[in-house]
Amino acid sequence: MIAVPRALAALSWIPALTGVWPWALLAAVPIGIILMYFLKLRREPIEVPSTYLWSRTIEDLHVNSLLQRLRNSILLLLQLLAVLLAAAALFRPGVRGQTSSLGRIVFLLDTSASMQAPAADADNGHSETRFEQARRRIGERVESMQDHESAMLITFSDRAEVMQGFTSDRGRLRDALARCQVTNRPTDILAALRAADGLANARRVSNTDGSDGSDGSDGSDGESGADAIPAELQLYSDGNFAATLDIDLGNLQPVYHAIGSEQTKNLAITSFSATRNLQDPTQVEAFATVVNTGGEAVATEASLFLEGRLVDATEISLAPGEQSGMSFTVEAADAIRLRFSINVDDDLSLDNTAYAALTPAGLVSVLVVTAGNRPLELGLTTDKAKRIASCEFVTPDYLTSDAYAKRATTGRDDLMIFDRCKPPKLPATHTFTIGELPSEDWKWTTPTGGLTLIDIDRGHPILRYLEMYSLLVFSGRGIEGPEGTSTLVESDLGTVMAVAPRGGYRDLVLGFAMVDEDADGVPQANTNWYAERSWPVFLLNVLRYLAGAADSSSAPTYQPGDTVPVRLEGVVNEVELVRTDDADRDTSLEVLAVGEGGSLEIVDTDLPGNYQLTSVESRLPLPSDTRTDPRTNVVDRFAVNLFDTQESSVSTKPDVEIGYQRVTATSAGIESRREYWRLLLMLALAVLLGEWWLYSRRVS
Repeated sequence: MIAVPRALAALSWIPALTGVWPWALLAAVPIGIILMYFLKLRREPIEVPSTYLWSRTIEDLHVNSLLQRLRNSILLLLQLLAVLLAAAALFRPGVRGQTSSLGRIVFLLDTSASMQAPAADADNGHSETRFEQARRRIGERVESMQDHESAMLITFSDRAEVMQGFTSDRGRLRDALARCQVTNRPTDILAALRAADGLANARRVSNTDGSDGSDGSDGSDGESGADAIPAELQLYSDGNFAATLDIDLGNLQPVYHAIGSEQTKNLAITSFSATRNLQDPTQVEAFATVVNTGGEAVATEASLFLEGRLVDATEISLAPGEQSGMSFTVEAADAIRLRFSINVDDDLSLDNTAYAALTPAGLVSVLVVTAGNRPLELGLTTDKAKRIASCEFVTPDYLTSDAYAKRATTGRDDLMIFDRCKPPKLPATHTFTIGELPSEDWKWTTPTGGLTLIDIDRGHPILRYLEMYSLLVFSGRGIEGPEGTSTLVESDLGTVMAVAPRGGYRDLVLGFAMVDEDADGVPQANTNWYAERSWPVFLLNVLRYLAGAADSSSAPTYQPGDTVPVRLEGVVNEVELVRTDDADRDTSLEVLAVGEGGSLEIVDTDLPGNYQLTSVESRLPLPSDTRTDPRTNVVDRFAVNLFDTQESSVSTKPDVEIGYQRVTATSAGIESRREYWRLLLMLALAVLLGEWWLYSRRVS
C-alpha cells in the first residue's frame, strides 16, 4: 500500500464548473494554443544570395519538426502553464479543518465592563483587553468562512444590539465588527439570547418591518430565521453573567469561547453614599464598601475628595473574598460633590473610583400678594429661604388682572400667599392665606378680639421645631374649614390655624394678621411673632410642606447606561447637563429644555462620574447671588457608578449555564477550510506577465 502524506490526504476539491461542455471547452484551450503556433508559421519573401538560400532551406526541415519546436519555445510552455494553473483554480482545492460548520453562525460578543480587563497570554504578541481579543478572534473566524456559510453578529452588555443580520458578505461582517465598542455597563445575556433565538429559530417568516427579508432591508441577505436550520451560537465572553435558564435555545448549538484568565487581581468599590447629619447639618457623613474580588491579597490606600480637594485617607488590606466598610465625616454646609478612590493597579480600573453628592435645595416658585408686610418679606428673603424659593411680591390689584387669571389656571407657581386679601377664585396650586378667608368654604366662628394660644400640633410638618406659647396676638378670630380640615393651632377663641385639602392641593389659613393698620392707615404690628425665632422657621416649614421645597439630601446613584428620570421645580425652564470625572474636570454634555411639568429624562450616562443640572434659563428671575455663584445655580445632581459585584469579579468562568445546559469553554481552534484557488489564480497571472515580458524582449 502506498503511503499518502497527511496534507495530501486532507486536500479536497470543490469544482466550480458543472456539466460536460464547460470542461470540454476548458480542455480545448491548451490544444488551441498549440495549434496556433503552427497556423502562425509564415514565409516572408527576402532577397538573399543563392548560396545562403540553400543552407536556410535545409534548416527548415528541422524547424517544421513538432518536437524540435516544443523543445525550443519557452513562450508556449509558459502559456500552457498559465492555463493549467487557471484550470486547477476552478477545482477550488483546499484543506478542511478538524470540524465541519453547520452553515449558519451567530456571534455573541460581550461588551460589558468586565471585558475591559486584560486578556490572559495575548496570542497576537502584545497586550490587549478581553474585548479586543474577542473581537479579533471573531474577525479571524469571519475571514475563514466558506462561501456557503452565513453569520450574524450580536453585542450585549445590559442590553443587546444586533450589529449585523445573517449574511455571507464578509465585508458587512467586518464593518459591523469594527463598529463594536466596549461599554461600562453590567452584563445581561438574556436579551442577546432572545434576539439570537428570534432570528435563528423557525418561529417567524418575516422581519419586524413586515418584509420577508429577501431585499436585505435589515442589513441581512434575507435569511431572517424562517428556515429550521441548526446554527452555531459562538459566545465570546468571560462568563461574568448570571445563569440563564428561562430560554430554550432550540436549533442553536452553543459554543463558549472563554476570554481572560481565572487568576485575577482586583479591588472594587461596591457602594459609596453621602448624607447630611441630622443633628448637625453642617456635617456630611460618607460611607463606602470595598471588596477584594481577585485571587490575591491586596494592601493599598483609599482617598476621599471633596470638590476635588483631598480631605481624608485610610489604609486598606484585604484578603481574597474579604470586604471592608469605611466611614468619613467632613464639614460642608452647602450641597457638595464627593469622590472616593482606591490607589491600586489592578485588572479593572473602572471600579476603583466612586462618586456621591448631595442634591441642592429645591428651588420653588412663590407668589406673594400683599399690600405691605415687612415681617413676611424679611422671613421669605433670608439666606436659607432664598436657597429653596424664588419669591415674587405683588399688590392685591394684581388679582384682577388677566396675567393673574392665566397664572392661576396654569399652576405655574408652587405656592401663593395671600396677605389680608383673597383671590377671586382659588388657583391651581397650594395657598397660604393670612388674616382672611380664602373661599366660601371657610367661615369665621368668633368676632374679632385678642386671643391666647392654648395648644399646637407639634407633630405636623408645618409646626415642627416651633415654640409659640409666648406669642401675643392683639386681634384675631376663630376659623372653621371644609370637611377634612386639620387643626394646627388652638386658642381661647377657637381654631386660629388650620390646613385643608382641595383636590390635589392644600390650603393653609391663619386667623390673625401679622400687621394691621390703625384708624389713620398707619401700619402697626398685630403680634410679636415676627420678633421670635420661630417665625422664619415657620415660613421655612411652609415652603417645604406646601411648596415642596427641600434641603440638600443624598443624590441618587445609577449604573452606566441607565435612563435617569428627573423632576425639577416649575421655576426652571432650561438646564445644562455637566459631568465631573475622576480628574475633577467638568464637561458640558448637552442643554435640555424642561417642560411645563418639570420632568425630563437623562440618557447620556455611559460614563461614571458626578452629574449635575445647572439652570440656564428660568421662568422667574433668580436671586442675584444665584447668577454670580455658579455652584448655587445647580438645580439637581446624581451619580453614575458601576457598583456591581458580579461585574467586578473579573475571574473568567470555565463554564456557563445557558438555556438549561452547562457549556464548557472550548479549547479547539478556529474551524475552517483553507482554499488555495486565489493563490493559483495569482500564480497564473504571474506566469502570463512573465510570458509577455519574454515576448516583448524577443520582438524588440
